[in-house]
Amino acid sequence: MSVAQSSPPKKTTIARITDLRASNIPISVLTAYDFPTARACSAHPVDITLVGDSLAQVCLGYPSTTRLSLDEMLHHCRAVARGTSTPLLVADMPFGTYAPGPTDAVRAAVRLVHQGHVEAVKLEGGEEIIPHISALTQIGIPVMAHIGLLPQRSTALSGYRVQGRTAASANALVRAARALENAGAFAIVLEAMPSQLGEYITRTLTIPTIGIGAGPATSGQVLVWDDMLGTWHGHKAKFVRHFADVRKEVERGVATYVHAVKDRSFPNTEREGYAIDPTEWASFLRTHGQPGEYAGHQRTATDATSDSAEMTRHPESRAGALPRANETDEKTGKKTGLHTL
Repeated sequence: MSVAQSSPPKKTTIARITDLRASNIPISVLTAYDFPTARACSAHPVDITLVGDSLAQVCLGYPSTTRLSLDEMLHHCRAVARGTSTPLLVADMPFGTYAPGPTDAVRAAVRLVHQGHVEAVKLEGGEEIIPHISALTQIGIPVMAHIGLLPQRSTALSGYRVQGRTAASANALVRAARALENAGAFAIVLEAMPSQLGEYITRTLTIPTIGIGAGPATSGQVLVWDDMLGTWHGHKAKFVRHFADVRKEVERGVATYVHAVKDRSFPNTEREGYAIDPTEWASFLRTHGQPGEYAGHQRTATDATSDSAEMTRHPESRAGALPRANETDEKTGKKTGLHTL
């Protein structure tokens, strides 16, 4: 009897994302920054893999996302693209690559698609980026918008603050969301806003909303890889949940490795080493002789005693030993000279 095999997951498209929203099936989004994280996102899989500009902080050690260059983003996009199979691949447009105007936005987005191999781009901002979104969608580049807390503008916002807590601020966000949808965005990220507002905007729009600190009623959720796995060493935002404590495991693994190296329990010759035929090794030693001492292993009296006992038990093992002065070679019958290194 043949056993039916499950078919591999299909490639996620924008149409699929729209269908998930229409079917009220939550959309999963996770950031990735390199080949291994992309493979993990594809293996399980998430619906959308986002090459977030958060890589500036979690991967490159910059103090903010504004330090990230387009060339650095392209480097990481290519690595993620090589590890991505089923998820829709979206990339953040770095700070400064689209602010000057629609022409700059198109130029940078084309590079991300052509050289970075991504399928869509994400822009932070409200009504002021409508011309940019229109220009991008007109040439066939899908756009995910991002409103609420805008990390690229954290300095102007006096830090990472929750948005939409006043009626006026909430109204501005609703207006921006509607305008961005009308401009052609296929989805909108809602970051750090009251849950009620996140739900209101989600019900107002016909495109998916992806929440990050916007409550459970959005069309989907996104988290930064290092936040989700607990590897980020900095501040933990209120909306972050650790789904694994990878940082603790990594630290334990490094400490255990260093200890094993220091006490010479790693590598184990039998389990983690390679062997050579004894005859071949003896032949090698007859040609090259025994090595000299080195700093990593100082010869001791115990070593000398052990070697002497070994020679007594197995005189044939002297085949690889250094010839002594005027010693007779067993094969040629000739006297050997003094062998020095």
